[in-house]
Amino acid sequence: MADNIQTTNGSEEKNGKVSLEVLAKMTGFPVEVIKDEIFRGEASDQISLESLRTAMLSYIDSTMLMNDQK
Repeated sequence: MADNIQTTNGSEEKNGKVSLEVLAKMTGFPVEVIKDEIFRGEASDQISLESLRTAMLSYIDSTMLMNDQK
């Protein structure tokens, strides 16, 4: 597991948390863009990996659907 991911229950990845600041540095996107585009403005500074996965899948699905309608 990456060093910059904190887990709440030892090595149980599902309960891990990541900060939006770290995520922004890793992806190259500003924190505000991540909050607005991925989480629709509803993210806190620390998010669970499960919430991140869910939000990313939702964003990818909605983006792909928008592109298919063109």
